[in-house]
Amino acid sequence: MTRSKLQMMRLRPHDPNYRIGAHLCAGLTLGHYANFQICEKLRALLDRFKRDYPEHVKWGIHLLVSQHEDGCLTVGDSHEYGLSVDPFLSEAIERLMLGYLDTMLDTSELEVIERWHGVYAKHFAKPYVIDDPAPGVRVVTGVGGAGMTLSFGLAERQTRHLCG
Repeated sequence: MTRSKLQMMRLRPHDPNYRIGAHLCAGLTLGHYANFQICEKLRALLDRFKRDYPEHVKWGIHLLVSQHEDGCLTVGDSHEYGLSVDPFLSEAIERLMLGYLDTMLDTSELEVIERWHGVYAKHFAKPYVIDDPAPGVRVVTGVGGAGMTLSFGLAERQTRHLCG
């Protein structure tokens, strides 16, 4: 197990009618999620990412962009792995994220209004870790960045296991 620190930001468009349409998922995301490893051309794409975007790969940057009812965009994220987590945000990582976002959207139309970081537990080999430290007690952790996706189904499965 290790820790993953991620950086995210919220952007406000200057134009209140600005819309991006569907959520955006950028190409670097293909290198981040293990589910894409079944793609036969992925290795060549990852080699290209390492060549064309070495700093993005180094900091685990890939972008998911969602627009909210108020027009603001949530943009993330980066990934720094290690047991020691720096509490400060990196301006260099933010610049890399915004530069990559600018390949899809005109970032001159957007203002960064909030920045934050999160930290989660991650296991490099398993999708999550389960431990039963005492009778009737089950700990599930290490779901990494898939927690929002997996949490409800995983919780239901573990509750069924404990409650029969």
